[in-house]
Amino acid sequence: MTKSYGGLSFVAVLSLLSTPAAVQEPVYWDVVDRIRSEGFDNSHVMDSAGYLADVIGPRLTGSPNMRQAQEWALARMTEFGLSGVEKEAWGDETVGWEVERASVHMTAPDYQMVIAYPLAWSPGTQGPVVANAIIATIRNPEDLNQYRGRLDGAIVLATPPMPTSPRFVQDAFRHDEESLGVFETEGVDLLIRRHSRGQPEQSTFRREGISDAEVEEFYKSEGAAVILTASIGSDGTVYATGLPTTRENRTREGIENALPTLAVATEHYNRIHRILERGIAVTMDVNVRVAFDESDQRGFNIIGEIPGSDLADEVVMIGAHLDSWHSGTGASDNASGISVVLEAMRILKAIDARPRRTIRVALWSQEEIGHSGSRGYIQNHFGSPLDGTMPDYDRFSVYFNMDNGTGQFRGVHIQGNTQATPILEAWMTPFHEFEMETISQFSNTGTDHLSFIRNGLPGFQFLQDRIDYRARSHHFNMDVYDRLLPRDLMINSVVMASFAYHAAMRDGRFPRPQTER
Repeated sequence: MTKSYGGLSFVAVLSLLSTPAAVQEPVYWDVVDRIRSEGFDNSHVMDSAGYLADVIGPRLTGSPNMRQAQEWALARMTEFGLSGVEKEAWGDETVGWEVERASVHMTAPDYQMVIAYPLAWSPGTQGPVVANAIIATIRNPEDLNQYRGRLDGAIVLATPPMPTSPRFVQDAFRHDEESLGVFETEGVDLLIRRHSRGQPEQSTFRREGISDAEVEEFYKSEGAAVILTASIGSDGTVYATGLPTTRENRTREGIENALPTLAVATEHYNRIHRILERGIAVTMDVNVRVAFDESDQRGFNIIGEIPGSDLADEVVMIGAHLDSWHSGTGASDNASGISVVLEAMRILKAIDARPRRTIRVALWSQEEIGHSGSRGYIQNHFGSPLDGTMPDYDRFSVYFNMDNGTGQFRGVHIQGNTQATPILEAWMTPFHEFEMETISQFSNTGTDHLSFIRNGLPGFQFLQDRIDYRARSHHFNMDVYDRLLPRDLMINSVVMASFAYHAAMRDGRFPRPQTER
């Protein structure tokens, strides 16, 4: 009977191992077999994702939910038997802020419950605000005069309506031969283009010659009570991130000095806007209650590891960000990534892997606000070629990240680090049956691996199937557990564990990006 290794026959394995890349980068097929068996037959990945998304819920950076998630992660890592488990401070973070209650209603000329979410770090309304809605869209300084003396106590519609219509394309996509091929040759994401076809053109409202802060000061000086903005998205899907005027002043004083501001579902916002354009009065009832927690405003990352042997002072890292926005439950962004990296570590412990290098997992905070948690960690542990490196800089090997939703891995974005190509190609060979074999030229700049690259260290984000990440999940209120795909996350956990193990076992230092100085 011919033994199968990761879906490949023994003969096929020997053929692969005869290639130059495979000779240089051996594949530990016996370990891969054990990783696969543990990862597919005894998976914990959905249990972790479900608790994080359903029970704890949204994890805005600095919030009580984020702190609860960090304590849960510490316990989870300890349960899996990791060493060096700790909550490590990286620097200042932000005041704790969370929504306790939010309700928005149109009460005249007809009743409608309105789908809306406060922007993060928006103040509450200090009780229900029952008032007339007024269109007061300010594009430039010349628009100010027409609204003077009209906004006292008003609920302001501050942006134009958002175009929407029935969609004629699907929401969710998997990569196909064409889209993967273009990643390899041109570094272009065709799936984003495909999603936009047949969709109404949704443009982000922009001002000219006047800042968001200046507009808010005008609204405040005129006595406006609440600000409403049209969200991108459709079918009740709301995109809600941070209030622009408090993103740089996330203190309690800064938040309380702002105006309550909410993102409203496109279809509901547009209806209100159209009624007002007819000259018919609209009465609304808005009630937002927020809470603050200023007990500890430091930022923390959660760290755990599997110690190495003869090269224990050298480190391989895997990671994902633990924080999320507040309107959904942060399931695909990024409980999916957190559950995968935790599962990868659990698998390696369960099979009693004995890596040469130390394998360290990091759950980052404040990724959604400039990758601050990973940047702080690198500054504290490695330094940079520009400002001076620390001893651990030269002992660092490579970092692998997950943060593009629930879709399965289909390859790796090499970020211009072409020297890594034969290494990554060899490590993908056990997973060709899952169509994971693409070396992507696309430069993914949206998550924590970029913190490593910018400091001359090798960091990689996996190329993933998009599914409905851009349409329903990414920073939307529908980023919930129901959007997760168990099989995809099991595959990713197995791949992540295998990549971490092979990186920890290889001879020589992993190639560094060309930006190294």
